[in-house]
Amino acid sequence: MFELEAEITTWRRRVERGSSLSPREVDELEDHLRARFDLELGMTPERSPSRVFNTVCDELGEAAALSREFAKAGRRRWRPLLLAAWAMFATSFFLPISTWVETGLLDSDALAVLAYASQRPYEFLGDLTTALVTMGDAPSMVWFGAAVLLPNLPLLMTLPTLLGSRRPDRRWLRWVLGGMGVVQLGLGMLRVFSPAPFPYEGAAVALQYPGAGYWLWSGSFAFAAAALWLRRRDWATARPKTSIA
Repeated sequence: MFELEAEITTWRRRVERGSSLSPREVDELEDHLRARFDLELGMTPERSPSRVFNTVCDELGEAAALSREFAKAGRRRWRPLLLAAWAMFATSFFLPISTWVETGLLDSDALAVLAYASQRPYEFLGDLTTALVTMGDAPSMVWFGAAVLLPNLPLLMTLPTLLGSRRPDRRWLRWVLGGMGVVQLGLGMLRVFSPAPFPYEGAAVALQYPGAGYWLWSGSFAFAAAALWLRRRDWATARPKTSIA
């Protein structure tokens, strides 16, 4: 015997397993499926409900094709934000993390120190890694690796989402990314209004300001958090949960 609700439940599970559609998008398809079923059944009452249902499902198409159509329609508003976050994050390693403004005459030694302090992150990390490998200092390498990985780990954890994972994101990850973005951008603004002095031979001869690399790195966390919050809205089904008494 044909049972519409059971058939729709089976269809919905098949679509969710075979596509990258969010629950909210599947809700929209289900509404369309129900409307089409009622219309077709009313227009052709001589046909069996099961046959009408199968015809409507065929008209909607396969799960993979539905995913492509929704993607073409640009329904995933979160994805451009997450792509921007990763672009900012990657670019930040090729830009100076700090900039310096001279407030006095600098000699060659001071200039060399400031030039090293203003290195782009990938150059600094490369130099330090080479030095640690040359010295063979295993404990220092472990601590160095942890110090580099841990601040960037929350953003790295969004990579599966960027690559199309259908698993819902963890709530704490959104809060951590948002908190890091706000804190780091706030510290950057504090440094703009109260730059750190560089003492040399008893006098402050340069002031340190956040560089372009710092702003992009900090902003990437805020962008990623915003993307995950938008994705959460897409993944939250619009249908109220029904309880069985």
